[in-house]
Amino acid sequence: MVKNIIVGVFICFLCKSPYSQEIDLDPITIKRWVNSDTLILDSCSINPRTFQILDLNENKYPGNYKVDARLGKVFFSETPFDTLIIQYHRLILDFSKNYFIHPISLNIPEYQKHFYKPIEIETSQNEKEFFRGTSLNRTGSISRGLMVGNNQDFSLNSNLNLQLSGMLSPSMKILASVTDDNIPIQPQGNTQQLQDFDKVFIRISERNWELTAGDFWVKNRDGYFLRYNKRGQGVLIKNQLENNQTKVTTENSASISKGKFGRNVIQGIEGSQGPYRLFGNENENFIIILSGTENVYIDGNLLKRGQNNDYTIDYNTAEITFTANTLITKDKRIIIEFQYSDKNYARSLLQSSTIFEKNNSSFFIYAYGEQDSKNQPLQQDFDLSDRVTLENIGDNIDLAIGSGIDSIGFNENFNMYKKIDSLGYELYQYSNNQQEAIYQLVFSNVGDGNGNYILKENNALGKIFEWVAPDTIQLTNIIKNGNYSPVKKLVTPKKRQIVTIGGQTKWRSSNLKYELSSSNMDLNTLSKLGNQDNLGLAGRVIYDLQKKINDEWVLKQEIGIESISKNYERIERFREVEFERNWNIQQLTSKEDQILTTAKLYFNHSKNGFFKYGFNSYLIREDFNGYKNDFKIKWNKKFYLDFDGSLLNSKGIFETNFLRHQTKFYIPVSKWKIGFEDINENNQFFKSDTLSNNSYRFYDWKFYLENLDSSKNLIRFFYQERYDWFKNRSILDRATKAVSPGLNIGIVNNQKFRLNYSIAYRILEILDTTLTNILPETSLASRLNYNLKMWRGSFTTNSFVEIGSGLELQKEFIYLEVPAGQGIYTWNDYNENNIKELNEFEIAAFNDQASYIRVYTPNNTYTKIYNFQYNQNINIDFRKLVKEKVVLKKLLEKFYNQTALNTQKKTNELDWYTLINPLVNADNSIIQQMSNSLRNSLFFNRSSSRYSIELVTQLFANKNLLINGTDFKSIQKEKIKLRWNLNKTLMLNSHVSNEIKNNSSTYMVNRNFSINSREFYNRFSYQPNTLFRIAFKSRYSEKSNSESFGDEKAFLNDFGIEIRKSKRDKGLLNAELHFVKINYNGQSNSTIGFEMLEGLQTGSNITWKVGFQKNMSKNLQLSVSYSGRKSEENRAIHTGSMQMRAFF
Repeated sequence: MVKNIIVGVFICFLCKSPYSQEIDLDPITIKRWVNSDTLILDSCSINPRTFQILDLNENKYPGNYKVDARLGKVFFSETPFDTLIIQYHRLILDFSKNYFIHPISLNIPEYQKHFYKPIEIETSQNEKEFFRGTSLNRTGSISRGLMVGNNQDFSLNSNLNLQLSGMLSPSMKILASVTDDNIPIQPQGNTQQLQDFDKVFIRISERNWELTAGDFWVKNRDGYFLRYNKRGQGVLIKNQLENNQTKVTTENSASISKGKFGRNVIQGIEGSQGPYRLFGNENENFIIILSGTENVYIDGNLLKRGQNNDYTIDYNTAEITFTANTLITKDKRIIIEFQYSDKNYARSLLQSSTIFEKNNSSFFIYAYGEQDSKNQPLQQDFDLSDRVTLENIGDNIDLAIGSGIDSIGFNENFNMYKKIDSLGYELYQYSNNQQEAIYQLVFSNVGDGNGNYILKENNALGKIFEWVAPDTIQLTNIIKNGNYSPVKKLVTPKKRQIVTIGGQTKWRSSNLKYELSSSNMDLNTLSKLGNQDNLGLAGRVIYDLQKKINDEWVLKQEIGIESISKNYERIERFREVEFERNWNIQQLTSKEDQILTTAKLYFNHSKNGFFKYGFNSYLIREDFNGYKNDFKIKWNKKFYLDFDGSLLNSKGIFETNFLRHQTKFYIPVSKWKIGFEDINENNQFFKSDTLSNNSYRFYDWKFYLENLDSSKNLIRFFYQERYDWFKNRSILDRATKAVSPGLNIGIVNNQKFRLNYSIAYRILEILDTTLTNILPETSLASRLNYNLKMWRGSFTTNSFVEIGSGLELQKEFIYLEVPAGQGIYTWNDYNENNIKELNEFEIAAFNDQASYIRVYTPNNTYTKIYNFQYNQNINIDFRKLVKEKVVLKKLLEKFYNQTALNTQKKTNELDWYTLINPLVNADNSIIQQMSNSLRNSLFFNRSSSRYSIELVTQLFANKNLLINGTDFKSIQKEKIKLRWNLNKTLMLNSHVSNEIKNNSSTYMVNRNFSINSREFYNRFSYQPNTLFRIAFKSRYSEKSNSESFGDEKAFLNDFGIEIRKSKRDKGLLNAELHFVKINYNGQSNSTIGFEMLEGLQTGSNITWKVGFQKNMSKNLQLSVSYSGRKSEENRAIHTGSMQMRAFF
């Protein structure tokens, strides 16, 4: 029956496409123990209409709370001290509009009418004593707490969260966001707009000045050579003085730099949308991108971030994935510029700018300095030999290699090694012997045949390496058989300084710009060697003149010269993004003096467009001497034409001829436009009159038909072909051919029906296999977004379908120990060997057990995959569907149905049946990753205050590709829920459920199980008023494991009582006691035992929770919680916490 439902839903809506409302259709469910009055849910905004909080029995949470949908936060009037289930949909707001009362940068919650407000906490005048006498708007709190227990160590926690805005005096403003949270929260890179979670600052301003202390951005002003966009933490001062016609603007800052500029150039992979891994400037494999700092270009064009735009980026793993809107091929030139976290040293950042303006002239002085503190390394542990190495290598940073061997004594939280002798070699071997395993080793990949170690296996603490003996040929020839060595890359402290002066003078029809820049770059401040090349100079002058020819035409003339010395170093790129490719200098690696001259003529028409001609010369000593002619036309009268062409001739190391053009043309015909686009490049390199191997040619053309007015609805069909020529002896021969038809449909001007659909299909043919090693490839990228509302709004659906191809990372993870109560996982030493193994970590059933977190460690092992994603939401409201005259109307209108189907699958072969069928067997070997979920809820009388019934069907299946193998988990659950208010004070909640839970792992077979569970639950509560409630609970559960996995059986009887007492504006007491009797025929100390016993033990168990919250004053709150458990054969476990919170 369930399979038939899925197949029916899938077939009905597969060919449809959801309208993009910028809503993440994947429902998110969080299960969390809440011991605070504030809960942060998500880095994105959330949908308040679908937000709900449930208790563990999936009943609506009865407490009072507020939802800040914009910031993704929940504020409880009283701390729940309970485990709650929070369900919501991620929402991407339109940040181009203004949704604020006060400045949005404050992140001040805005509780407007459409937000759900069960309560409203008013602030009396007495509560404003912290800011009495001021007109400040503020929100936030400060708290201090402790946690202690006999099964965990003593721990302290603190939190400060304050937002301020307003006037300190009639002329002085303040804006502040202060927090002491150390959680590295970064927004997800799947939206166009981001929210700053880690921005802490205080800003005070008056009429002519502004002072910022904390986190801020520093960005270059006008100017050519000095370009930067940095995040700093320190002090920023801005000032502006005006006197008559003179204005002086200054900006000065001193801070700690939070990032380092990086630039990656990536050649696209045919049919792979990603992810593509980003690397640091010194080939760091694993970096963290600072959110919002990236600029992504394809073929020189800037892209937009967002799931509905061009790409998404994972800042924590430094991986970028392109959406179906941007089909990636072997021909795509991808450039990503970004800032990434670099904490090898404490790095100071000094910045100053002064601008003088008077009449038609201006003059500026800019200074920028960024320097690592060589005596303050952060993430590097230098010993004396490491420091001596760095002092002696000068600027040859490739030689900065140190020993990766450190004798720290035995530590159970790391993979440790012992030192032994074998065949005359001194080597290190993995061991858990506490007396011998005293060495911690850092291994680096040095390439095949360059090391004596290989990767043996992965365990819960990381990678384990094994020594392999080299082969000895004679006495002097030793062949190594490994690719790892116990060495580490040392990062040198660096200094980067630039001072720039320049200005501009305007006359009636002419303009003169000039700029001079000096740089001081030291690649290794620990060494005095190689400092002779630290200083560099650069200069630039541009003069332009405009002359009016007649009322419609204007002639503009421009000449310029730019000179850069060989030692000049930039902070960030200041030339066009593909400057090196445009001049054919990608192959030049040596640094030499450069001179670039330009001369341009513009003929501008006031209405229709322009013509432009440019002559440029570029000289790099003896290495390169090039001359480039540019010609560009843009015209829009009766037809549209955009032509950009150039011819480059150069001499030097290579003699080159580079002819290229790009055309965009269309002509309107009735309500349609017929268009043609093409790109042609013929780039030939000669050395000694011989055609070089890096010569190429390609021709890419496209024909399209599109409706003229695409602002309301869009229909666009295109057909595209591309041909590539590669060297064949002394000529260029045609080697490949690609054909790419596609279709775009957009229907947005309809309130009930909205559709966005795009498909791009590409066939790559190899015409001559002797000219290229590229293989034939067929790729497809398609996306459908669909929204439908019909039958008087009774039937609504949102759909999303996406098909593409890319890469899938083979994940590996380790477990890190954290203070008890702050983790997610617990370690159970099942085999009692005192070794932390992957199959011994479980999700903690109780807070005091949560002492470990699981951290995914990125690697470079990817698998080519084909991706399919399908999401479908359906709501049916029978109250709106049934007409007045229909028989049984009163009965039918009580029904309401919600369906949510989400499936994502990745296969390593293009098998359409396996890829798009959500019911295919997960054991299929071509499935690399899979995530399927279905939830259907049929309500009867759900809005009634007397009683309601709900039938829930849930399906979940998940398969992950790991470095060690695959993991598969699935859950199938059916549940019937009853809510019955017997009268105003008595309520009964019941449910009956049946569940099948499967777990299958190819590398941890002892974790495989198939458990069938049946559960009967009742909750009888008495609530005479809003201040008191007592509830009696009973739960009976039967669990049986499959015979093929052990045939274990468990019977659980759980009886509990819950009391909740509150006093208005004073405090809250919540207490819960449970008696659990368990009969179990299996081994308790095992994965299956932990799962079936729910973290308890065979026999009688007692669990208890007590939470107390008291308002000590109008703005001071005390929270105390205590929990524990006791089984027959184990000692009682006690855990307690206390927190004091002051509200602003």
